[in-house]
Amino acid sequence: MKKWMAAGLAATMAVTVAACSSDEKKPAAGEAAGTTPAAAGSTAPQGQAAKTFTISSIEGTWTSIPGENGSGLKKINEKFNVTYKPQFVPYDQYGSKLPVVMAGGDLPDIIGMESVDANFVKWAKQGAFLPLNDYIDKHPELKLVPKSVWDAVTIDGKIYAIPQYFPAKYGKKPVIRKDWLDNLGLKMPTTYEELKKVAIAFTKDDPDKNGKNDTYGFGLSKQVVYGAAMGAAWDASWYHKNEQGQLIPGTISEGYKEQIQFLADLYKEGALHKDWAVSKSTDVRKDFYAGKYGIWYEQPTGMDINLLKSFRELFPNAKIEVIPAFKQVDGQQGFTAGSGYYTIKALNAKLKSEPDKVDRILQMESYFRKFIPIENRNPQNKDFDWQYGGENVSYKMVNGAMVLEPQETWDHRPNRYYRSVYWAPTDEATDPAAVISDPLGKSFAAATVDLLKNTKFYINPVFRIYSDALMAKNSDLDLITQEWQTKMIVGQEPISNWNKMVDEYMKKGGKEVIDDVNKLLQSSGIKGEWK
Repeated sequence: MKKWMAAGLAATMAVTVAACSSDEKKPAAGEAAGTTPAAAGSTAPQGQAAKTFTISSIEGTWTSIPGENGSGLKKINEKFNVTYKPQFVPYDQYGSKLPVVMAGGDLPDIIGMESVDANFVKWAKQGAFLPLNDYIDKHPELKLVPKSVWDAVTIDGKIYAIPQYFPAKYGKKPVIRKDWLDNLGLKMPTTYEELKKVAIAFTKDDPDKNGKNDTYGFGLSKQVVYGAAMGAAWDASWYHKNEQGQLIPGTISEGYKEQIQFLADLYKEGALHKDWAVSKSTDVRKDFYAGKYGIWYEQPTGMDINLLKSFRELFPNAKIEVIPAFKQVDGQQGFTAGSGYYTIKALNAKLKSEPDKVDRILQMESYFRKFIPIENRNPQNKDFDWQYGGENVSYKMVNGAMVLEPQETWDHRPNRYYRSVYWAPTDEATDPAAVISDPLGKSFAAATVDLLKNTKFYINPVFRIYSDALMAKNSDLDLITQEWQTKMIVGQEPISNWNKMVDEYMKKGGKEVIDDVNKLLQSSGIKGEWK
């Protein structure tokens, strides 16, 4: 999940737009011309006292470490009248590095984290982080963050971190080979029964018309990834309630049971690959683009340009479309939204005695996260040009889109050193199609955005709270359901044993988790809602 979020974030924020592919998780942000707190390249923020602050930070990175004396860093110091000292640690080491830094006591001013986890909550409760409630209204870009996202970093009523934007609508969605549907004269499925018929036809009726029996209807990989959730009622979100009126995790719900039954039916018909339970999702994805599967999962951000290119060359007439969410028994119809953020920044609690320094940090944060529309991301926009190090220095324009120059030029970019993400006014404003050069990927992204902008989304309330019990037990509980459900799909356990799975789940910590989550939701007044 982290990998596809990272790729999606990079594409959405246009770190490497047209012909580039990158693993960078946190593209920098900026703002439209004429609205900056200071003109690009000025020596101090407008209205700010001429005092130089030394500002330190630490955060994880999925990319290479910037140089210590890059011109991008010098530009930040000049523009904001600071001495900025960022430290970057590879994410595969950050989980062990950060606790050591926190235990040492001499904390940087800015502490980045990949997610809200047990350490974040512990450190916040211990008083390591500065509550930000009183600062948010002073900075317009922070006010754009919706309450549902602030809730995720709020503990005992205090906001302890600044979330970084990630589009809530553009996570993985079920996609189908529309050209296979057309070849077989089939319509887009709207129910599980229709989907089953399509998947079986994709397996047995030669949908690619090559005269070979070499296709499967549905792609699935180990740990039941990504499953067959055709809307919020069938996925893992906390949507359904038990007999006591408590919200429960989707993995033990009747809705989830329906999709497991669907997958078991497909396996029996040979429409799932017999080795799916030991297959990696990355391999299944490659096989989908090699023409092996007719239904899989994809998203409009972070698409693999190389896979798309080879896919087009193999199948010039191929077309991929998202399968719209199925209508639920309760009358609702839509998918579950993502959390709306990825990565967070906390401030050192010792900054309480330095409010001017806090304001300078938040001014920097606001500047780099202010949204620049896609059509303004060009050299004519002084802020965009400045943030990305200058045209023909660290980026160039190709067919109207920005493409980064080779990595050795990246240290010219200020946003290489201060990493914050454009906070888009809407997910649609990110315009993922505009940053994809491949024609098939571009058309898929455009059609997907067009579909999703008119689709309802369920806001999973568990994204908005932190449960110690859930964090401690969720991984083990997931293993229980995955093992049972894998056996059910391949016929080693009957679906009629669903309640036995639920009983084991509850006895091994599930009841404690459900009680804790519902207690927190009730005390905070947070509920699941459709938007």
